[in-house]
Amino acid sequence: MIKVNLITVKRRKPIQIPFAAIFLMIALAGILVGFYFGTIWMDSYNTDKVDEKKGLEEEVRKDKDKLEQRDRLDQDKRNLEQQIEQLKQLSGANLLQWSEVFSSLTTVVPEKTVWITNLRIDSDRRVQITGYACAEDGKKEGGRLTVGIQNFIKQLQGHSYFEEVFLSNANKNTYEKVPVWRFDITCRIKRDIGTK
Repeated sequence: MIKVNLITVKRRKPIQIPFAAIFLMIALAGILVGFYFGTIWMDSYNTDKVDEKKGLEEEVRKDKDKLEQRDRLDQDKRNLEQQIEQLKQLSGANLLQWSEVFSSLTTVVPEKTVWITNLRIDSDRRVQITGYACAEDGKKEGGRLTVGIQNFIKQLQGHSYFEEVFLSNANKNTYEKVPVWRFDITCRIKRDIGTK
């Protein structure tokens, strides 16, 4: 018997994959590989930044400790300076010595026109000075009698040991037939050297 195949045989065509599809597959694979390595790199970058942040926080903590220590030391220094100042006040180390005051008083009295007859110092450092002023060289006429008083007051006001200088009284008088002015001056001696 003879077999006849009535069905025509079609030739199968090989499956053709277009070049663009191959390129697309390679590109997708490249993107996936790039994404994978990118995530690995990003993860290591984040880890580095986290470590760097921890290091900076540690430095800030150390610096903060140093700043707090410096502030404590500054406060201790201020407290010690305050205690030293209190001890100086209690010991009288800054107080003006009377010998200095008297020595300074002799330098401010005008030599030829003023002489002091009475000096009184009260406990509140208030000073009362009584004295006489005459014209220079004892001249009866032509010399102004108050020039010596004015110079004495200016000298006291300009001196670093005296404050609150006032002329409280001045009277014209005669001393051994020479016209003079009798005057009273009040002032205060500064308490300590720091207020000079």
